[in-house]
Amino acid sequence: MTQREQHWEKVYQSRDHREVGWYQESPEISLRLLDQIGVLTEQSVIEVGCGASALVDQLIERGFSKITLVDVSQKALSIVRERLGARGDVPDYRVDDITRLALGQSFDVWHDRAVFHFLIDAKDRKKYVAVLKEHLAPKGHSIIGTFSLHGPESCSGLPVERYDEEKIQSVLGDELVVLDSLTDMHATPGGGKQEYNYFIIGWRS
Repeated sequence: MTQREQHWEKVYQSRDHREVGWYQESPEISLRLLDQIGVLTEQSVIEVGCGASALVDQLIERGFSKITLVDVSQKALSIVRERLGARGDVPDYRVDDITRLALGQSFDVWHDRAVFHFLIDAKDRKKYVAVLKEHLAPKGHSIIGTFSLHGPESCSGLPVERYDEEKIQSVLGDELVVLDSLTDMHATPGGGKQEYNYFIIGWRS
């Protein structure tokens, strides 16, 4: 098990997932951006670094069935499956590190609310982008959320990289392009404020 896997498994084993800083009771921004790109219920969605996010609950409620959840923490995924109850068999659960993911299939939507900003090593960012391009359908969209340039410098005891449009575009390279972005102030369960930037990304035409 890598250090990254050990860290996140420990987080979900030792803490109530509803009390971690990134917890959202309702993933309103993600749902708004999915509506903006016009994703259809018959299309496929992969949520990378999903943790115990409630986005999958909302997707199933809306009628989505082609859902893949990826996280390095087995505990996080088991929390989701248990919470979903009778609907727990709808998603495809994958315990994996996003920098080495190889599913052999493409997805119409790639959703990452808060994984990318933990990749502080340029080599890991390069691997992530390669994996993204390998798994994004020809007309697909990616939604990536990160801390903004005014956001925290660390999270869960780990340093993070912060982004605006220009900075994330420089990492994406020439084939992918930021189509739109949204800034949101996230209220943590502890009452703190964290500024996020969300980016809608697609293939350059």
